Amino acid sequence: MLVVSAIIPHAGGREILRECLDSLQDVEGVELEVVVVDNGSGENPDDWGLARFAKAQYLHYECRLGFAAACNRGVDAASGDFVFLFNNDAVIAPGGVAILAETLSADPVAAAVQPKILRYSDPKFFDYSSACGGMLDRYGIPFAKGRIFDTLEEDRGQYDSPGEIFWGAGAALMLRKNLYLEAGGLEEPFFAHMEEIDLLWRLQLMGCRVLVEPRAVVRHRGAVTIQTGSFLKLYLNHRNSLTMMLRNYSLHSLLCYFPARFGMDMAFGLLNLALLNFKKFFAVVRAWIWILFSISYLIECRRRAQRLRRMDDSHILRRIYPGSIAWQYFIRRRRTYGEIEAADLGRR
Repeated sequence: MLVVSAIIPHAGGREILRECLDSLQDVEGVELEVVVVDNGSGENPDDWGLARFAKAQYLHYECRLGFAAACNRGVDAASGDFVFLFNNDAVIAPGGVAILAETLSADPVAAAVQPKILRYSDPKFFDYSSACGGMLDRYGIPFAKGRIFDTLEEDRGQYDSPGEIFWGAGAALMLRKNLYLEAGGLEEPFFAHMEEIDLLWRLQLMGCRVLVEPRAVVRHRGAVTIQTGSFLKLYLNHRNSLTMMLRNYSLHSLLCYFPARFGMDMAFGLLNLALLNFKKFFAVVRAWIWILFSISYLIECRRRAQRLRRMDDSHILRRIYPGSIAWQYFIRRRRTYGEIEAADLGRR
């Protein structure tokens, strides 16, 4: 029987964690290990109900490590063949863990698989995280089947076909442990946001695939630890997006797409300055200042990523949206993945 280790970073909120653990209690078809990484919560773990699980580990850290470091500590301690990164503010429908494990086990080239992720408060709609499969445009901007920028689609089964995607959210993502470790795990200086995209990009450089299996369903609250619209969230999203481009693209691709990304950022920053939205303006400025003063780190993390490369960018770019999602959304006013997909098919 496959052994799956659920890695749950916990920075606080015993009630949401208890509900998360409740959804994992009656897992069938796999042997489940639960690893809760106490990420500076300050709570009593006796209140969480970990004793219900035959295989459970509790890792305690006084300070807040960040999502990336907490997951890495959990994976290091895990005994499972597969690791299931699972947010403490998420719940999985019955049978979901086994479905994901079976999907991953059946495809020897697949390194990771995500479920369909719906809003916790209104599960008729997709969740912001990676909805029904994360995608990326050539300028490092992520979107998903079911969510583009802040527009969430209603789930009508329109994306229920399983298949290949570019990334899945760390809110609910199952990976092969050996490949996770071989790729170097989540990049801890990212702290939070886009670290899973960076990891999955590296895994694809290694020749692996990333899948979505919509038969497995997760409901996700989101923004419990870092609030939506906060300066920290805006800054981390922007900084980490730039970093993963600099790290994972080939030099040729970087020269093609990074200058355009710089221009887009300058336009975005100046627009928000004109609109007196200083929070967004300074998030962009701070991100670029960090990039300029982190050259040695960026060179080193790029060296580590490129050393893993077994596929050139001619293959990787086939999995990346060939245009700008910002252009499609803000200029062409195409607000759903289906509209963009239909427009692309019409041009072929």
